[in-house]
Amino acid sequence: MMNEKELETAKKRAMYLLGGKDYSRKELTEKLLKNYSREAAEAAVSQMVEYGYLDDSRYAKKLARQYIEVRRYGKSRAKMMMIQKGLGPQLVDEALEQYSAEDLIGEIVTIIEKKYYDRLFIEGLEGRKEMQKVMAALARRGYGYEDIKTAVSAVRDRAELFDDE
Repeated sequence: MMNEKELETAKKRAMYLLGGKDYSRKELTEKLLKNYSREAAEAAVSQMVEYGYLDDSRYAKKLARQYIEVRRYGKSRAKMMMIQKGLGPQLVDEALEQYSAEDLIGEIVTIIEKKYYDRLFIEGLEGRKEMQKVMAALARRGYGYEDIKTAVSAVRDRAELFDDE
């Protein structure tokens, strides 16, 4: 049974936690459950939502930007990580739909040019092995095979244009 004092301390703890960083509804509830009853934790979280301090939709958009634009992850890895944070799949898809295939290919091109550019132009068997390593590294970041191939072609085409001049 929850008492008023427990609810008040749970609310204060929730506000303190939200002052430091954003949380999903699920994350904040789990954090509060370490010290408070389920009733108090859920009531405190509901009040944080009511006050506008906790908004899963806003948090999903913020995480999508962080994972796609800042950390340069592909959609699949970003989606997986966002779901691990306690966001629902539909909410995650809505947050990620703002990023088009062209945006992602642009990100892949940037990564290739910064990190893997010299590996794209090695000849023979050694070159194929290096290309497989580059493609595997990009796939681990969550990019799709077709997007990676398109980005690699774009980087190679751009390099050929400069070689021809």
